[in-house]
Amino acid sequence: MRMSAKGAMAPAIQLPWKHFFAGGTLACAACVPSVSAQELKDIPECRTSKNQHRLELEQKYEFNGIRVFYTQTGPHALYTGADLNRNGVPDMVEDAALHLDTVRQIFNRNGFRDPLDSPRFRHAESIDIDFLNFDVYSPEITDKRGLSFSGVIRYPGSRIRADKCSISMAINSSLKGNHERVKDYLIPHELFHLYQYGYTMFRASWFLEGMAKWAEWVTLAENDRNPTLWSTPLPASAQELNERVFLNPNPYDVRHFWNRLAELAKKKEFPMIVPPDLRDRKFADGTPVIRDNIWRGRALMLKILEGLDAEDDAAAHENKVQPYAWANEEQRNTAHNPRLMKVVQRALASYGIAGAEVRQFLAIDPAASN
Repeated sequence: MRMSAKGAMAPAIQLPWKHFFAGGTLACAACVPSVSAQELKDIPECRTSKNQHRLELEQKYEFNGIRVFYTQTGPHALYTGADLNRNGVPDMVEDAALHLDTVRQIFNRNGFRDPLDSPRFRHAESIDIDFLNFDVYSPEITDKRGLSFSGVIRYPGSRIRADKCSISMAINSSLKGNHERVKDYLIPHELFHLYQYGYTMFRASWFLEGMAKWAEWVTLAENDRNPTLWSTPLPASAQELNERVFLNPNPYDVRHFWNRLAELAKKKEFPMIVPPDLRDRKFADGTPVIRDNIWRGRALMLKILEGLDAEDDAAAHENKVQPYAWANEEQRNTAHNPRLMKVVQRALASYGIAGAEVRQFLAIDPAASN
């Protein structure tokens, strides 16, 4: 067993060498290959930012090491200041922190590596939430409810951030209805992106968005789900794989693919682990944070992420780039699609699931679809 970044026990997992670095120390020098000074040097540093938008967030709320920055005045003001428990902290802020901490603990206890335990983020000390008005922050994202970022950043111009290095997500502070979204899918979705970034440099949208849509169900009620989200058969040909996954114009719609994988794998899994102290958590309005105890496909998705972690090492070696120094264009390069899909196929094949649907999917050559 090992300790997660949150101090909870998590199962030990056999991983490539780079997984053994957390907080800058080698967990077991005798257990892994030697690592050169150059490889350590290539782990991204904490960058300094003077982003004015974040400097305008003059209020802070902390919960279990999670920091939430917000303001109730100016262009980035929260669209709602509701405070049902009258403690001086807007419910939207408290609910975001509570949900993130709950989901993070569930992710970690079910085997996923905390982003702060990832070597890519070894310089980060916390996970932050910034409530920003996206209309002001960037005109290109005004319709988005949330964003996640893969850089480790510090803001020395902000007194309340204490010059601490962090990874972060941003929630649209001005978009009406976002408080309700914070309480259902938005926080799990954006947090899971940070987990994905911690595992792999691959940033294919069908992988990032489709799998993150699956992750939203960690605290939602799957018993109330739309059956069509889980019953759409896997692609049965290279053409279907291309049209429905690789070239799907809506990457969020690829959730049908990831949800189907989860549905097929559910019989091979142990029940979801939920720390007992989380079960009774409630949002400020009294609604439960955890809606049921079902989260299908988590073991398969973990196997896929671990496979992608090893696969991007191989890709970096082949392309003669450092493990964490990929250009944005390379991270999103569609030429990587076949190797990502082969990782998915290998993971699913290891489950030994019978039937024509799985057999036809595993027979597809992803290279023929790219």
